[in-house]
Amino acid sequence: MPILILYIVWLLIFAAAHFALSVVVYRDAKKLPEPALGINPTLWLGIALSIPVIGMFIYWVMNYSTMKPNNE
Repeated sequence: MPILILYIVWLLIFAAAHFALSVVVYRDAKKLPEPALGINPTLWLGIALSIPVIGMFIYWVMNYSTMKPNNE
């Protein structure tokens, strides 16, 4: 029984952190003057929500890494 409670608490913390980071991606995408490939912030939110860590990594690579053309 205590393991089940720990699992549920861990799951709730994980879900809250996942949602919070997805909101951070959305807010940051709204601040960009021109997001990579013209992807709007709502779609970035969907990507970050559907594939958590990989979606946020893709967002970073597309908008902030040195791989982005014309990165200033």
